Amino acid sequence: MRGEVEAIRALGAELAVVGNGTPAQAKAFASSHEVPFPLYVDPKLAAYQAAGLRRGVLDTLSPGSFGHALRALRTGARQGLTQGDPWQLGGAFVIAPGGRVAFRHVSRNAGDHADAARIRKALAKLGDRTAGAGGDGAERSG
Repeated sequence: MRGEVEAIRALGAELAVVGNGTPAQAKAFASSHEVPFPLYVDPKLAAYQAAGLRRGVLDTLSPGSFGHALRALRTGARQGLTQGDPWQLGGAFVIAPGGRVAFRHVSRNAGDHADAARIRKALAKLGDRTAGAGGDGAERSG
């Protein structure tokens, strides 16, 4: 998502990341990777549980994760030292003002990331939406 920061901001939103390591690990990560967005930590995984994100060895090391790893290697990406809970999978959410979830992606395995175009689309819909529109308008992925 690092490459999407400006596009997200152009749509009137901010990217924020919640990791599951310690505050010291997050500070070191943000510094070494020049993270241009807020980085929060939840070492007790409360936010992950509340969001319904998956956790487990079989989810993390499922056959699909190996395909994602191979694709990442082909693009030059390398897995660094895992910090925090190695079995906790992530997700991506677009949270509208008032707390409504406008987009939700729950990773099915390691490397299953939300499609950035779908996130931008959900943000654009929020910008076009008027107050009082019917339905929850949430787009779901994964």
